[in-house]
Amino acid sequence: MSTREKTKKQNNKQNSVNNKNSGKKARKNQNKLRVFFIIIAILFLVVLARLYTSIMKTNMLPSFFVIAISIVMVLFAILLVIGITKKHKTLKLNILCFFIIVIVSSVSLVANHYIDITMNFLSKMFAEIAEVENYYVIVNKNSTYNRIEDIADKDIYTFLLEDDVKNKIQNKVHGEIKIEEDIIKLGNDLLENNIDAILLSSSQYDLLSEEIENFKENTRRILTETHKIESQTTIEDANTKYNIKNGSFNIYISGIDVFGSINKVARSDANMLVTVNLDTHEILLTSIPRDYYVTLHSKKAKDKLTHSGIYGITETVTTVEDFLGIDINYYVRVNFSTVIKLVDTLGGIDVYSDFAFTVNDPWEYKQVHRFVKGNNHLSGEAALAFSRERNAFSDGDNQRIKNQQKVIEAVITKVMNSKTILTKYSSILDAMSGSFNTNIDSNEISNLVKKQLEDMPNWTIKTISLDGKAATRTTYSMGSQPLYVTIPDNKSVDDAKEEIKKVMGE
Repeated sequence: MSTREKTKKQNNKQNSVNNKNSGKKARKNQNKLRVFFIIIAILFLVVLARLYTSIMKTNMLPSFFVIAISIVMVLFAILLVIGITKKHKTLKLNILCFFIIVIVSSVSLVANHYIDITMNFLSKMFAEIAEVENYYVIVNKNSTYNRIEDIADKDIYTFLLEDDVKNKIQNKVHGEIKIEEDIIKLGNDLLENNIDAILLSSSQYDLLSEEIENFKENTRRILTETHKIESQTTIEDANTKYNIKNGSFNIYISGIDVFGSINKVARSDANMLVTVNLDTHEILLTSIPRDYYVTLHSKKAKDKLTHSGIYGITETVTTVEDFLGIDINYYVRVNFSTVIKLVDTLGGIDVYSDFAFTVNDPWEYKQVHRFVKGNNHLSGEAALAFSRERNAFSDGDNQRIKNQQKVIEAVITKVMNSKTILTKYSSILDAMSGSFNTNIDSNEISNLVKKQLEDMPNWTIKTISLDGKAATRTTYSMGSQPLYVTIPDNKSVDDAKEEIKKVMGE
């Protein structure tokens, strides 16, 4: 055999070995890729299963939605898992399925994230929140008393004090707690050094600060005690036919005039009754002036509606039930912080003002807010100032109600914008967390969402406002001091009652 033939034979042998090694390497790489695809398929099934579980836990989808989602997810799982794990002639189909799985998994993870934050928000919203009231022992700014121990054996004067609070404070001092019938006299006597100390709730303290000029600046608090408002979280009457399940119901929206935690009791600054009929797809918004002169349910005495909030949300709701002769099973309670955080999260809102006016209240706002007649772009604090002001208008509280409705409409318009929902959904829920509370439970919310998705109706929304005449009257919460009130206009009230009955289907 020639040298040439030997060389050729050796080359062929080497090529055979190389081809064999290349084949082994290719098969090894294919096996590794196959294992990788199997792992991806398993992870995909885990992601899909978690999303499905989360969707089912929300319990907010109608049956046909659940069936459709179940079929689609099962088909996706079967087709993509088979497509990525099956051995095909080429890897093109496996790679295509891989990219589809990556896309579907990414969408599923994002969807699951939104579901998680939604359920977390709802769990906080449905959590029972005990309403509390702070009580202060207050002395003159120039007083030598700095601690509660400093006023031992001194008399402390108070106004409308609960017995359990009185006993709690009494245990901290050795003096006598005396009840006065005139809270304004109480405040003036303290400023004039006629008495050593007074005991007031935080709500009474705020009321007194409005009635006596520079009261806050000329006094000091030497003790703060927190008192839980008992039996204020349950309103719903199981015997009433007006509930979400039966299709027609009332929700009371109370906007309390306080910043920070929603558990603080405070005056009900904004009052709106929302009457809903799920069968006729009608919503009636009835705005009630904050200064309406009504009979407090538990006190059986005349007072401003706004003062009912001092005694808890139950007092406000039951007082309005008595006044309008209706059942109100549900409430939604928000505060100033809700408005500020939500509007700022939305990047501000646009409202039309019927008047040019200025709000300058350093106790409430960080800056002066000026509004022009026409369109205004408002920050959170400006939106709050715009919706609260009444003294700048000849029509007082009636114009304030209109402005509150404008702010609500602007917020709804901004929130319902698709771009806002997509980019700020998490931030919106975060802004609402902690400053929003309702007694509507999760099952009722689920039923409400299900019905909306089933019917996809066009809602008819009507807005009305109760009217009245300005007057001055004594009130339960302020004793013998006459205050500005709104005497209800009987025709306005009767007309509202009829409108509510119509929407309720009576």
